[in-house]
Amino acid sequence: MNDVTPDKIKDLLEAAIKSNTAAWGAQSRYFDDLVKRNMTSFASLSDARISSLNVISESQTFNEAFEANIAYEDAVREELKNMHDNNQQAWDDLQDELKAIYTPLTDDDEAA
Repeated sequence: MNDVTPDKIKDLLEAAIKSNTAAWGAQSRYFDDLVKRNMTSFASLSDARISSLNVISESQTFNEAFEANIAYEDAVREELKNMHDNNQQAWDDLQDELKAIYTPLTDDDEAA
């Protein structure tokens, strides 16, 4: 039969509190960084749009204006791809961190 002692219960609770605190910290960092990454990307997109509109307004021909808009669209595609890739990598990192937090230690890990 399982020996449930106050010390074992205390150890289990302490381990749960430690894991939950670490997980909360990891998730908080992830979401803080997500907001920062996205805001940086959107600011970059805004700057690119303003720049392209300035070029378009100064264009002497339709082709110049069209090329400026195409360049902006390319910049949008690239920025959104980078944002997606960065967010996906951060999500994968968070999952790995949470797995490490919640994966029980083996006897070999505890000895180290």
